[in-house]
Amino acid sequence: MPSPIRVGIIGLGRAEGEMVPGVWAARAHLPYLLASPHFTVTAVANSSVASAQASIDHHKLGPSVAAYGSPTDIASDPNVDLVLVSVRVEKHYALTKPALLAGKDIFVEWPLGATPSEAKELTALAASKGVKTSIGLQARASPLVKKLRSLIYDEKAIGEVLSTVVTATFSMMPTGLWFKGVEYYLDANSGGNPLTIFVGHFLDSFTHVLGPFQGEARENGFGAILETKFPDVKVMDTCTGQIVNEHFAKTAPDHVFLQGRVGAGTLASLSWRYIQKGEIEEEGLKWTITGTEGEIEILTGRKQWQGLKTVDVVVKIKKGDGEVEVLDLGSLDEEEGNLIGKLRNVAKNTGEAVGGFC
Repeated sequence: MPSPIRVGIIGLGRAEGEMVPGVWAARAHLPYLLASPHFTVTAVANSSVASAQASIDHHKLGPSVAAYGSPTDIASDPNVDLVLVSVRVEKHYALTKPALLAGKDIFVEWPLGATPSEAKELTALAASKGVKTSIGLQARASPLVKKLRSLIYDEKAIGEVLSTVVTATFSMMPTGLWFKGVEYYLDANSGGNPLTIFVGHFLDSFTHVLGPFQGEARENGFGAILETKFPDVKVMDTCTGQIVNEHFAKTAPDHVFLQGRVGAGTLASLSWRYIQKGEIEEEGLKWTITGTEGEIEILTGRKQWQGLKTVDVVVKIKKGDGEVEVLDLGSLDEEEGNLIGKLRNVAKNTGEAVGGFC
């Protein structure tokens, strides 16, 4: 076996809370990196050396792991082969660029940059340095998404795919209240909001299964409506429970409607909506794929798509004149091993993305 890839983590916090800095790296990435023989954590960088050292101590990573307070310093460490960036999206560019300039491979949580121009610049820089950029779109590595592809393309379970419809809510997101410190999620230009994160992760799986949208031309039927129906939001300090801003101006869309053709011409209609006081059916997301010989229906609970566990999902299949079958998702877990949900998905996504680094 080749030597383990030496990983430097930017943005490692504690695995406590939900909307707190560093929680994703702590809950999803670190457990896999520590368990895998293919990786070893050699450095951590946070906003200060003291913060990085506190994370190293909290997770008991040991005295051999270096603590840094800047992206340039961790990028310059000769004991780091791969820099993993797991922070809020608008910081991706500034934290990732030094690693690429230093000739290091990078793994960045989706998206690579807050804007297409940032992502293109970083991609071009990586190519000029002969290194790789890998993006954390972990849901495509889930056994559910792989099973859907198998049903459609290998088993031809529903014949030729004709159309697909997605109806979803941002049901786990509060409509009129948000949290101090993560106001960027309410900003349409932050790169990290309901459209780019909540919808974006699902769209990656959706197009991975059915193919990309066919361009932007109206003659191809592509259209999108993005609107903000709840622009006035209260901001609360979760530490004190006090409202610190009665009228924060939200610009991020809370209603997203997409329509067009995907793959070889499959008709597609997708919609997400915020709701004021609860939906009639608490299904979270319903995805129907219709073919010439049957139909597949995927129902999720109130969870973000990229962190789904199989217990959160129901998949139904109707083939021809047969009865409706409910897919045994437990067997998928058995096939994929003991890791579950977002940890398993992140592990497989990371392994598949950076396997070429070994």
